[in-house]
Amino acid sequence: MFELVQVLTGILRTALSETYYDRNRKEKVIYPYATFDIDSEYIERNQEGFYLDIDIFDLNSSYLKLFEVESNFKDTLIYKRELTEEFNLIFSFQGSNKVPMNDENLKRRTLRFYVKIDWRTKEYDIA
Repeated sequence: MFELVQVLTGILRTALSETYYDRNRKEKVIYPYATFDIDSEYIERNQEGFYLDIDIFDLNSSYLKLFEVESNFKDTLIYKRELTEEFNLIFSFQGSNKVPMNDENLKRRTLRFYVKIDWRTKEYDIA
């Protein structure tokens, strides 16, 4: 799982360099930034699917920069395939929406992708 998060972080940082797993832990936050998390489900032997949720944040009175960052993520991930020694990833876009915030200058949008993962080296004992 650690390798999966590392690979996802590398891919997502090509769309926005300030991208972090779970939360942004920097003392000095650089906007815009994104965080991501995953929830997996079983498909069949050696295959899982998971939802990749990406939250993007900007400290700005306009959504313009967030729309630009959202487009970068879509351009990077729509129909993307990533093959490593451990797994094969296939991405598909599910949707995006605005998330209301209490501060009118802090803007947030969320994107969701579905990712199918084929584990290439996972071994299962057969009883």
